[in-house]
Amino acid sequence: MKILDIADFFSERGGGVRSYLGSLAEEGARRGHEVVIVAPGPREVDEPFRGGRLVRLAGPRMPYDPSYNVLWRVDRLLEIVARHAPDVVQASSPYLPALVVRSLRAVPLRSFVYHSDQIATYLRPVAERLPHPRLASMLLRLAGAWPRSLSRGFDVTLAPSPSIARHLLEVGCANVRCVPFGVSLGDFGPQRARADTRRALLGRFADEPRAAVAVVAGRLAVEKRVARVIDALHEANRDRPIALVVLGDGPERARLEAYARKLPQVSFIGFVKDRAEYASILASADVLVHGGAAETFGYVLAEALASGLALVLPSAGAAQDYLVDGVTHTYPAYGELSEMTAAVVRALEVSRARRGALGPALPPVRTQAAHFDDLFALYGSMLAARGRVPTPPVRDEEEEAAESDREAVAAPGRDRRRSAASVAQMG
Repeated sequence: MKILDIADFFSERGGGVRSYLGSLAEEGARRGHEVVIVAPGPREVDEPFRGGRLVRLAGPRMPYDPSYNVLWRVDRLLEIVARHAPDVVQASSPYLPALVVRSLRAVPLRSFVYHSDQIATYLRPVAERLPHPRLASMLLRLAGAWPRSLSRGFDVTLAPSPSIARHLLEVGCANVRCVPFGVSLGDFGPQRARADTRRALLGRFADEPRAAVAVVAGRLAVEKRVARVIDALHEANRDRPIALVVLGDGPERARLEAYARKLPQVSFIGFVKDRAEYASILASADVLVHGGAAETFGYVLAEALASGLALVLPSAGAAQDYLVDGVTHTYPAYGELSEMTAAVVRALEVSRARRGALGPALPPVRTQAAHFDDLFALYGSMLAARGRVPTPPVRDEEEEAAESDREAVAAPGRDRRRSAASVAQMG
């Protein structure tokens, strides 16, 4: 089948949406599907992308985070959809992509992928500070009207985790299907820990027998609440020496680096592109402390759990899908700082060896391949129910030549020439 995704939060640096869409293209190609990603960028681009195709539309930089660009050319979006004639069009954002995709009438299948929870990110923190609970409840009910209205214009609304599926159903969204995201579990594991990596992460605490390594990972933006994590670790350092390692980048990095100077040991490493190095850092640490209360899946949470870390998580969002006795420790998402600090102390009281003795901590973690198996099966069944035969994959000249060479080895005397029409009919 042919899938076209329209996204607007597609950063040059990386990030969850870009990672997911790259995996969509790659896993789709492995299964014979054609994937086209359309996203804004600093300049016009139309190029191969991890087995699929990436089309970037030039747009101005976003003011808060200039690594993102604004998607605004509706005319170009409609033109691209018409040119590619996909079987499935996905909207990977509740903003312009969602409005464009829901307006399409000739597309066989329209899918709304709930990558980000805008209510939890922007409105719930406001609601939690309101003096009257009824006002807070009213604000959140009104906010639910937006995803509820959007979902009714789509054939399916995809929830990336069970907690988000429940949230979407609670606000009245239509056609909700939970297809949990996954990670490449083979890339992670406690066995990837390295003594030299751990010693480097500990820094000045390298020779302290009770010292621990705490990790924060993700986009450094306000909604991730990294400053609050820094405050909690500052307090927890009174119990034992803790070195903080911050993986990621974003608009708040400079401010957070200055704010973190009150910690006795902290390292800002930025985004780690090398997967083996990233996996080694996670496996060599002790605890991941997460401040964001609006996750819809939480890639880093799954990766940390698979790496054998203890997790300190807020009691909100998709973090609730990673609860494992003795391994994950929660704190009230909008509670007192002391409650987060206490969760960090509790997490570090359980050594890595004791956590390992509790049994496997992987039931909540799903493989990336399993997610895409389910996603493509869902799309295939929905298309079949509409009487639609998915578009066969496009075969380019290099692919045809490679197949002809393979056939020549298998049957040297057979005529290997194929017409363009015969290639197009292949599944």
